[in-house]
Amino acid sequence: MPDVPRVICGKRGSDYGLFISQKDVDVSNTGLSTSLSFDSRSIRGLVISAKGEGTIAAPTGVDPPTFTTATISHGLGYIPLFAVRWCLPADLSSGVATVMYTPNDYHTEEESTDGETEESIWKDFEDRGVSVTANTSNLVITNQCAGASLKVEEDNGGAPSEFSNTGNSAIYYAYVIFKGKDTTDRCGL
Repeated sequence: MPDVPRVICGKRGSDYGLFISQKDVDVSNTGLSTSLSFDSRSIRGLVISAKGEGTIAAPTGVDPPTFTTATISHGLGYIPLFAVRWCLPADLSSGVATVMYTPNDYHTEEESTDGETEESIWKDFEDRGVSVTANTSNLVITNQCAGASLKVEEDNGGAPSEFSNTGNSAIYYAYVIFKGKDTTDRCGL
C-alpha cells in the first residue's frame, strides 16, 4: 500500500485539531469507517490504564546473548495502545533523564578470517537497543543492550582475543498503557 498521510495538525474537513489515523489509513478522509488513533476533539482523549517506570539489568552472553526483560501485566484481555521510552544510565543527571529514546534495536554479526592458508575464524557481534511486544495480557520490554562481543570459531594462531559484552548496559524505562485498543500494529506511540 502506498504511503498515506496519517497526521493533520490544523483543519480536517470543517474541524480544527490534531488528528492521527490508524496505520495505512488516510487521515484526510473525513468519511472514514475506522476510528482515528487520536482525535483532539475527543472529550476523554487517551485514558490511561497503567503507567510506571523501572530498570532492566544489562544482558550477558554471546551467540545468542541472554536479553533481559520487564513484564508488565495489564489484564485488559485485548492488546492495548501503549507508549514506552527508555534511556541509558549515562543519560541521567541527578536521577532525571536528559534524553529518552523510542523502542528500537539492532543486531550485527560479522564473520572474519586472518587470510592465511590455515585460517583463524572469528565472529564479531553487537546488540543495542530496546524492543517492546504487547499481547492480551502483558507488555514486555526487552533490554537488548548486550554490547559488543568477539567469539573465536577456529584459532590457528591469527585470531584476536575473545571478549564479551563490552559496552553492555542496564536501561531505565517508562511506560503508559492506555485503555484504548492498539491501532499501531503493536508499535505503540
